Parts: sequence; C-alpha cells; structure tokens
Amino acid sequence: MSNDFFETDSSEAEIDPDATPLKAKKVTTQPYDLIVQTLIDQIQAERINLRPTFQRGYVWPKDRASKLIESIILNVPIPPCYLSQAPDFKLDVIDGQQRLTSILKYINNEYALSGLNVFHQYNGLRFFQLPATTQRQIESHTIRCVVITNESDDEIKFDVFERLNTNNIPLNAQELRNCIYRGPLNDLLKELASEEKWLQILKRKSPDKRMKGEETILRFFSFHIQGVEKYRTPLKNWLSTTASIGSTLDPHQVESLRAVWERTLCNCLTWFPPHECFRKPGQSAINRGLFDLVTYTASQFSTEKATAVRPDFLNRFNNLLKNEEYIDIVSRSVDHKKRTVRRFEIWNETMAGL
Repeated sequence: MSNDFFETDSSEAEIDPDATPLKAKKVTTQPYDLIVQTLIDQIQAERINLRPTFQRGYVWPKDRASKLIESIILNVPIPPCYLSQAPDFKLDVIDGQQRLTSILKYINNEYALSGLNVFHQYNGLRFFQLPATTQRQIESHTIRCVVITNESDDEIKFDVFERLNTNNIPLNAQELRNCIYRGPLNDLLKELASEEKWLQILKRKSPDKRMKGEETILRFFSFHIQGVEKYRTPLKNWLSTTASIGSTLDPHQVESLRAVWERTLCNCLTWFPPHECFRKPGQSAINRGLFDLVTYTASQFSTEKATAVRPDFLNRFNNLLKNEEYIDIVSRSVDHKKRTVRRFEIWNETMAGL
C-alpha cells in the first residue's frame, strides 16, 4: 500500500516466521472455449459479472482496446480469462475484465477503432459500420475461459487468483476479495468507506480507488469478529477469512456491525481530531498498529462513556508514547503475529480499568 495512506513500515516485506502455512486443499478448475457472442450473451444476462464497480473501473485507452479487436480479426489467440464460480453458480471475472469489457463496448458501438496498423481501413469505424463478414468473424472468435469452481477451498482459491493476477496493474488483495467474497459485508465496507467522517480522517474527498479504505475497515471487523486470540499471518489470509464469514451474514448481523463501526468511529473522534486520529504525533499517515488498538478500545464504550473517560484515556495514550517498546512495536513488522499479540498486551495493560 502506498505511503500516503499508511505510515511506512520498513519491515513490511519481511515474512513473519510465525505465519500459518497454506495447507494443501482442493481447487477445481474447468476450461471452456466460448465464442465472443456467447460471452456477450452471458454478460448481458448477468450470468457473468464483470464487476467494474467492485474491481477497478475500465481503464484501457481506445488504442489498446482497438488493438485487441484487430487481434481478433486477425484470428490471433488472446490470453485466457479466469472466472470464479460463486455459490449461486454465477461467474465473476477475476482476470480478463479489461479484455471482455473492451469487446463488449465495441460490439455495443461505444467507441470507434483507432491506431490499427494492419486493418487501417477500419480506423474510425464502430462495430455496426464494419463489413458483415468481419462482424461475424468477431462474434464467432473463440476465447478460452478457465472457471475456478465453487467446490474449491476459499483460501486456496484466493492464492490461485493471486498467482493468475498478472495484469500491468494487478489487483491488490482487497480488490481480489471483492471479486471472491461478494455479499453483505462486502457491500457494507463499500458504504462505510464512503462516509464523510471516515473520509475526513483520511483527508480525502472520495474513497481510494484501490480500496485501501475498505481493507482498513475490514481490519477492524476482523479483530471484532475473530478476536486477537485468532489472529494469524499472512494478514491477507486472516482478512480473507473475515470476508468469507461476512459473505453469509444476515441483515440483522450487518446492521449490528454497521452500528458498532459508527459508534467506534464517533468515539475515536471524541478522543482525537480527524487529522490526528490513528496517527503518531507529527505524522500525516495512518499508523495501522494505532488504528487497530484505538478502534478496539473505542468499540467497547458507549458514546457517553467515551466522552467521560477522554481525559484519562488521553493521559494513558500519551504515556504510551514514552514507552520505547510500544513505539517500536507499532512502527515496524506491525502485522507479525507475536508483535501483534504483544502490541495488544501492552495496550490492554495500559488501558485496564479505564
């Protein structure tokens, strides 16, 4: 994640020696060769979900999209698309979103071809303006699609998608979760990441397009739902477990989580002004360790009690800033398991009886 959002952790890339190894579990794939027209029909019938609002928006420039169409006319094989089969048997596009969207948009006459080198006579033409034989050639072109079935284990599925994720701008872990774990918690994260109080803390006018806000809120829900005692690394797998749990929540559970988050954020803003919230003194970027700790405590208080204990809380908080072990443990290898457990131990000892 970029440094303008989280405080830099120089040890972030180091592998946690206490990380939980990925166990060998079942992953089932099924290859299909589908013609373009069939794919378009499936997308329009919403059986295949391009999910541009949950992944990354459509970003290909017209020249690049046009080159793809020219490759199809030349009958050049294009890279396969990878799809995830949801429990309801609908398919989410994990890799190939830009390619499929480019084809869909062109067949829907949303742009004209440009920058073609071989079929230069087609530059400036939309789909309906092409010769009928060329239109049929595009519609009947075969694309290999590989489906990761819903029989596959979620954690292994996530690992497989990371390996397949080789775009020029690869999806990050949270963008992948939004493809895999669609459902009520996923929708809630998107809503909460757009709320004004949260954006004020982040010093932003709109949510981050790479879903850093959603992943940060997911951190909070992970500690809230699973507890510190179940924390494990790699962090991405632990967060994915929460995302998987969240995909099956009922409306009452979702509203309960919403209420907890809103009360927690309100309490945090009772203790700190927005530009200081979750930050070490003098820092402009959020410290992940502080975010976990402050929200953990804030979630346990009513708004009335949070207001009442504010002077005592801030006194204890400022005393922690003089603790060298604490400063070290919130400044590097923040997400390692032993250091995370120790971080909460120091914090809870300090805040005991608040």
